[in-house]
Amino acid sequence: MSHAESPPVRVVVLGCGVIAYWVHLRLLQNLPGATLAGASDPDPDARARARTLVRVPIVEDSQQLLENDNIDAVVICAPTHLHADLATAACKAAKHVFLEKPIATNAADSLRVMNAAGEAGVSAMLGFNRRFHPMFEQARAMIASGELGRVRAVQTAFCEPMSLTDMAKWRRSRSTGGGVLLDLASHHVDLLRWFLDDEIEFAEATISSDASEHDSATLALSLRGGAQVQSFFSYRTARADVLEFIGEKATLRIDRHEPTFTLKVERRFGYGTRTRHVVPSRSVAAWRVQRLVRPSRDPSYRRALGAFVDSIRGAAPSLASFSDGARSLDVILAAEASAKAHAPVRVPG
Repeated sequence: MSHAESPPVRVVVLGCGVIAYWVHLRLLQNLPGATLAGASDPDPDARARARTLVRVPIVEDSQQLLENDNIDAVVICAPTHLHADLATAACKAAKHVFLEKPIATNAADSLRVMNAAGEAGVSAMLGFNRRFHPMFEQARAMIASGELGRVRAVQTAFCEPMSLTDMAKWRRSRSTGGGVLLDLASHHVDLLRWFLDDEIEFAEATISSDASEHDSATLALSLRGGAQVQSFFSYRTARADVLEFIGEKATLRIDRHEPTFTLKVERRFGYGTRTRHVVPSRSVAAWRVQRLVRPSRDPSYRRALGAFVDSIRGAAPSLASFSDGARSLDVILAAEASAKAHAPVRVPG
């Protein structure tokens, strides 16, 4: 049976919190190749809110959905400290798993999740949706083509302002998976590995706790290929999500909240730099048109879920694997260790 002829994948969502309400439940209702078949959440308020959005069974206990033989796949959007148990249970029930990042809160649980997926032989994907953003895809191709030359340094910032009253309880404590390193930096760590096709060797961090635990952090990373990274993450500043790659021939800045690249090269005459126009890919051009109607539109979530569904139906898209999730977590754990030791820490191989 071809990919186009295979039956729709019956998907359920485990966890009906903010990200599920605003993203996954909405997208899965009309995602090609998929059928939203149910959802679960132990919180009655979350279930009630989800019922205003979708007309599918929404239950309290996720096990009720995992025991249903008619369900093919799960999308796990629960708080981070529940990721490992839910993903392991889903794999044991022979369900394909899309797991929101990070993979877990500790290395032992990360290994447990990877082993469960390997033993079950299911499609398993980490929710690093930024890899599927058309602008990020084009930027990665530019770096791979050598347009920047060798990338020697990277500067990044990812900040999501969040007052304590608006912050979910689990986000306020590291023990339940909160803090900007797990919640925000895990995205940039994965992107660095993906953009540069390289591994991170050393991590060094400082962490501060103002209104909640680990609500701001600085991060310095050294990659095996020699690139040096400086990053800042916070819940306490204005919104930002930028990456700037400094190469030997050019500098490329990507801002997720803007529809254009900034590519700086040497001036043809005289001292200084000039901005070189970047012709947008077809996907980037389409996204820019969509932004005219909906400026906040981010196509990466839909494209990531679509790749997951396509992989189940027999296609072979490039997915962010559980192994990618484990590598990102290894870097975060090393960064946390360095903050306590006040010294760089080698990331486990």
